[in-house]
Formats: sequence, structure tokens, C-alpha cells
Amino acid sequence: MKKIFAAVGSLVFLAVLALGVASAQQATAGTGDKKFDAQLKALNDEAKADPDGFIRRLSQRHNIPEEEIRQAKGRHHLDDADVYMATVLARRANRRVGDVAAEFEKNKGQGWGVMAQRMGIKPGSAAFKQMKAEAKGHSKYMKSQAKARRKHDQDMEREKGQNRDKGKGQDKGKGPGKGKNK
Repeated sequence: MKKIFAAVGSLVFLAVLALGVASAQQATAGTGDKKFDAQLKALNDEAKADPDGFIRRLSQRHNIPEEEIRQAKGRHHLDDADVYMATVLARRANRRVGDVAAEFEKNKGQGWGVMAQRMGIKPGSAAFKQMKAEAKGHSKYMKSQAKARRKHDQDMEREKGQNRDKGKGQDKGKGPGKGKNK
């Protein structure tokens, strides 16, 4: 009897674990296009390195105020890829980001592909392909910015190390006529 309970308990634990992993892997709602979804995942990963830069770039690129994007993100609990999609769709549909995010939140299980269709952008259409290309470009830009930041930080660390090394080779406080009796 104990073996049966242990087996059932193990199965329940594994089922709960599998559900948790599945939901964690699908943080960003899908578009229905595997390549586009992969680009959004990459965009999400790159945006984590510089969240403010990500919002700033979205704002500049789509001519939408940063504050509007930040409010939609916070109010509707969107990850960065979802913020990207809400911003792009808002611009294309001539709507506010918060309105698109609110509609998405109500229908989250349907994904961004359905949202795009509702706003007149059909998967596979030229407009959808353009959104896909823009996401790829945005991700590449964020990646290049992160790389430049890392290089800058490494250069600064190297410079600090060189300055420390220069200071070690000098006898501080011992100028001419100091330290020994004349």
C-alpha cells in the first residue's frame, strides 16, 4: 500500500513539475510562427541586459512616448517581448499601447498571432513579415549594444588596473632629501 501511495505521489509531483516547466518556457505568448517566436525570445533575453535602453529604442523607433510603453508594461505585467509586440501593433493599428496590452491581457491564451489578425495583420502577410524582420533587427541592435557595453566595461577595468599598477612602482612620500638623514 505504501508503494502505491509513493508511486501516485511521485506521478503527481512529476505532473506538477512538467506543468511548471512548460509554463516557464512559454513566458511570451506565441505568434503562431516558430521563427518569429524564436526572435521574440531572443529579443526578450537581450532586453534584460538593458531594460531602459530597450524601452527607449522602442519609443524612438515607433514614435510612442516612453512613459506610455512603461505604463502598459507595468499595468499589464508584460515581459519585454510582449511589450515589443504591443508597441508594434499599437503603432500599426493607430492605437495606444495600453489598449493593445489590455486586449492582449484579456485574451492572453490566444497569443499575438490572433491579436495581429484582429488588427488586420494576417500571419504570412507582408505586414507580418515586416514585423518579424523588425523584431530580428531590434534583437540584433540590443545584442550589439550589450556587446559594446561589455567592451567598454572591460576597457574601463583594464584602465583601472593599469593605473593601480603605475601607483605601485613609485615610492610615495620619498622625494629628494626625504626619508634619510642628510
